[in-house]
Amino acid sequence: MNRYRLLLTREKADNLKTKKIFSHHHINTISLPMIEIKPLNFELKTFDFDSIIFSSKKAVEIFFNKISFCKNANIKVYTIGEKTANSIKLYYDTQNIYIGSSDIKEILSLVVGKTIWVRTELDLPEDIKNILKTKDIFLLKAYETKNITYDTETILKYINAVNGILFASPSAFLGLLNNLQNCKYILYSKELFAIGNTTANIIKKEGYSITYMPEKPSLELIASYIKAQKLNGI
Repeated sequence: MNRYRLLLTREKADNLKTKKIFSHHHINTISLPMIEIKPLNFELKTFDFDSIIFSSKKAVEIFFNKISFCKNANIKVYTIGEKTANSIKLYYDTQNIYIGSSDIKEILSLVVGKTIWVRTELDLPEDIKNILKTKDIFLLKAYETKNITYDTETILKYINAVNGILFASPSAFLGLLNNLQNCKYILYSKELFAIGNTTANIIKKEGYSITYMPEKPSLELIASYIKAQKLNGI
């Protein structure tokens, strides 16, 4: 069986966890973090929201490590993905959780009342901004996502060594794209995997094709796909 080589672009700590999942499926991984996340200073003097949105585990961890709000059973919690929902349960004992798909637009279309969205400081796409104009949603910028810069020779060395590249966020993909500068064409020869519609849409918007995106955010599903379709020669 030939070993498939996959480039991991998440944060360093996340890449270490991801590596174990793919190793279990006999897939070699190479870590090249494209982002690093740092908590921002923020506070909430009161919590009078009807609902709260978490679109990532990172947002959950940073928020609850700093903020404690009234355990009001009427507060509706919206999340993207089961793993994000499970991380909430470590901090907040509630069954009032809606687990959405990988597209934040689904969540935004459902929320009603005064809502807080815990997220990164990165700017939002225009289509998301247009949705927010019709909602009472407060954006709590809880962390910053910084891209990591490498020299072009290093980037090309890593990419030439792999069959595919995994992206778990738009910022990781855009960070890699910025690093490539005039060598962006190399991505056309690689298989690109995305976790979630938001990341996939950014990749496609830049003119690249998605090899595979699971129906729900799951590293295990991507690993299973590679094992079935690539390692077994299907």
